[in-house]
Amino acid sequence: MPRLGHGRPVSDHDIDKAKKDLAEYTAGAPLAFALAPPVSTQPFDLLFPTLQDDEANLLPRLPDTPAKLKRLGAAMTDNEQGDDAGKDGPIPAAYTYLGQFIDHDVTLEIQDSTLGSGGPKVLLDPAMAPLSLADIRRVMRNQRTATLDLDSVYGTPAPRDPKNEDRLKLGVVQKLGQTDPPFVRPKGKGDDNDLPRKPRNSDPDIDREALIGDPRNDENTIISQLHVAFLKAHNVLIDQGLPFREARRVLRQHYQHIVVHDFLKRIADPAIVDDVVVHGNKWYNPHAEPFFMPLEFAVAAYRFGHSMVRGLYDFNVNFRASRNPAPGSLDLLFTFTALSGQLGDFDTLPENWIIEWENIVGPGAVMKARKIDTNLASTGGGALFGLKDKEGKPEQPAPDAGRLAVRNLLRGYRLRIPTGQAVADLLGTPVLTKDQILAAAGNADQRNALEQSEFLTRTPLWYYILAEAKALHDGAHLGPVGSTIVAEVLVGLVRRSEDSVLKQPGWKPTLPAEKPGRFELADLLRLAKVLPGHQQPLTYQVRQGDSLTKIAREQLGGENRWPQIFALNRSTITNPNRIFPGQVLFLPPKQPVGPIPRLYTVKAGDSLSKIAREKLGDEDRWREIFNLNRDFIPDSDRIFPGQVIVIPTT
Repeated sequence: MPRLGHGRPVSDHDIDKAKKDLAEYTAGAPLAFALAPPVSTQPFDLLFPTLQDDEANLLPRLPDTPAKLKRLGAAMTDNEQGDDAGKDGPIPAAYTYLGQFIDHDVTLEIQDSTLGSGGPKVLLDPAMAPLSLADIRRVMRNQRTATLDLDSVYGTPAPRDPKNEDRLKLGVVQKLGQTDPPFVRPKGKGDDNDLPRKPRNSDPDIDREALIGDPRNDENTIISQLHVAFLKAHNVLIDQGLPFREARRVLRQHYQHIVVHDFLKRIADPAIVDDVVVHGNKWYNPHAEPFFMPLEFAVAAYRFGHSMVRGLYDFNVNFRASRNPAPGSLDLLFTFTALSGQLGDFDTLPENWIIEWENIVGPGAVMKARKIDTNLASTGGGALFGLKDKEGKPEQPAPDAGRLAVRNLLRGYRLRIPTGQAVADLLGTPVLTKDQILAAAGNADQRNALEQSEFLTRTPLWYYILAEAKALHDGAHLGPVGSTIVAEVLVGLVRRSEDSVLKQPGWKPTLPAEKPGRFELADLLRLAKVLPGHQQPLTYQVRQGDSLTKIAREQLGGENRWPQIFALNRSTITNPNRIFPGQVLFLPPKQPVGPIPRLYTVKAGDSLSKIAREKLGDEDRWREIFNLNRDFIPDSDRIFPGQVIVIPTT
């Protein structure tokens, strides 16, 4: 993929060039690649299409609307060149970048180059007007699988480790050989802390490009280091004896658990998240065909994370918010990547830029993200009001092209995103009053921009969601409109995944966690050995005379837990009565965190519907059985006598 300024869409010409570059590189590369099947592009479409029937539900289509949006966006800054003090919310700062990682895992906008939808030149054209619905549906496609299956980690061109093709390849940092800050390697960090990369190249689009499923994860050093952590977590599972496919499934499912039960319940209203999980999706049907990515989510609601970005970070021992010994500024976080900053002209990530995660996630007094409100960070250099192009120069036309808030607002107008009031009314949630919106405005310039426009009663959805979070929760988390859209879409995408944890009743995390039954971002980082407190996943090597019941009794404290061992190792154990000395088994946590799987041995004449009728009392529940065994029953109409399957516990 070519280098992109933050938030730029990709054209079909860009994709064609990227495919050609990749084909040329892989043809001469002595590496095995984790080539995933080609991703079929999916459409973007509207979550609330009925709101398009009345122009009053949209921003006013007037000649001066773009100018008024530019004025409002330009005012969405705290106008301070100090630090982020006093702006902290309750959410650890790492979750801002987990949110960005999730975004890159589910959306990659491709647009027809004949009718651009969101580049700065198009958006800032004085004659810019909303696209028709037909044009929106024609020009915009999504290049991700969009089912929270770690497409960005396992997709093309992620290379395998040449020494063990089940492992994913890591990159090596560049040594500086210094002993004084800000040039020292953080204590305890190894060489394998960069993304795998292409070598230097005269073509700036592929020069030192990261070889990962989504090169946007090399946009800033926090998200690139998070991607490194996912690669390492996969490799830890491989080193524990899991085959590639099983390690991928385990990591995907724990990632989905993090998205639903950790990330969402921090950034959204937990009660709304629980309602969507327990009672199902009401507004977004992830199983509908054609499957689509909602524009109200991608263009408005999910951009709430921009307000959480800090201008300065305690990144590691070298780069601190205090600027001592050096500033951990947002500009520098973009500089030491290949996608945004040419790695500071190093061949790979310099060793003094390995992250120390304990500063921004985990227990204790870690650095927090900014509150979710209508002000974006302006500290840390140009930050979100001084975006750069792929050559590191200010986006043109300046200054508005470099203002992320301006671009967000103009894209919403261009793509016919309904107003916040229209969406709130449709959802049946209380609509913010004019006074509430004005009170949530971050400064006098914002209030003036609102009062001197139609936006107090027809508020851009993105701005409304930020104002709602501020007005109702003082920026601690999203309000009802933002929470509903984000939870509906992310939970829906998990439901659509083939490995979905939400298709498996009673699914609980099996990897080591600080809180039994709850696997969080910090647990993933500990698993990857990039956050202190690493716990090895439990494994056991089978000895002569062992059985699953004996292992369960001796290792887990109860022989009745043997089905849990079987369920975790179904890729290597087809018959629970047959295990062999030397075989390495994955064990569940010693402290039980979920129900014991219910097993059934298929008999002659069985079918999934017959089993569902006899064991669950309803033959229509055969799909639940199929979903629990999808990796081991490729065809729902073909099961075999003697096959051991898992069936729902209730």
